Amino acid sequence: MGGFIAIKQNELFGDYRLREKICSGGLATIWLATDKAGRNYALRLLNNNFSITSSGPKMFRRGCEVMAKIKPHPNVIRYIKHGRKSGRSYMLLDYVEGANLRTLMIQDSPLLHDSLSDLLVDMAGALAHVHGNSFMHLDFKPENLQISRGGTLMLCDFDTALPIPDKPAKLPRKSGTPLYMPPEIAKGWEVDQRADIYSFAVTAYELVTRIKPFEGQSPQEVLRNQLNPKYLIRRPRDLNPNVPVVLDSLLMKCLSFLPDQRYPFMAHVLRDLHKALGVR
Repeated sequence: MGGFIAIKQNELFGDYRLREKICSGGLATIWLATDKAGRNYALRLLNNNFSITSSGPKMFRRGCEVMAKIKPHPNVIRYIKHGRKSGRSYMLLDYVEGANLRTLMIQDSPLLHDSLSDLLVDMAGALAHVHGNSFMHLDFKPENLQISRGGTLMLCDFDTALPIPDKPAKLPRKSGTPLYMPPEIAKGWEVDQRADIYSFAVTAYELVTRIKPFEGQSPQEVLRNQLNPKYLIRRPRDLNPNVPVVLDSLLMKCLSFLPDQRYPFMAHVLRDLHKALGVR
């Protein structure tokens, strides 16, 4: 560990001054940083507590490389650069002042009621763009959707992203978050971009109903229901009668247990969302 520098508030990291720690996870810590002109950025630093055999550093670097290859899009967090300095791998991103979708749902933010249709379309648009750049995200969930104070949604955290295979293929390792993970990943089956379509639908279902599609008295029971092909998901309209019929059907199709019964492409989901919600 001797090659690492200690990271402290108000110190310089390269050309950027670390102003405030935004959040810290198992893989990386994100700082609000400013350049010499006072412009704000999000500086993501790889944590330095990994063992020699850990896959964490490789995952972090892969996420950086994926973001560098994805073309800019208004609903994907803007990548600026990545590299290594003073023994620490880092990635510089746009700083988005706001909160993630999970936080806003817990707060029951008025923004979610006022901009619901736009948020759903932005979610789908971000994922369709990532797929259009030949990558699967593989960890689509409310915590990875940052929403600015102005209501713009941005997809972030590409550490688990992988190229879309020519045909469904087994993943090198299980990726994602259990309650948003499609059955094919949880069961170790072959996977393609339709895994993201399922995770999008779980997130969208939760946004419009405020509950997850799989219910249960404990996390274990919820997970069992999720992996049970015979489990009957309650339709979104049964929980929220304001959900349009077409949106209800769209989400249920995306939540199909078998990938072949879902939409084949996120671009098709986005097309039908526009029709269902009347949003351009």
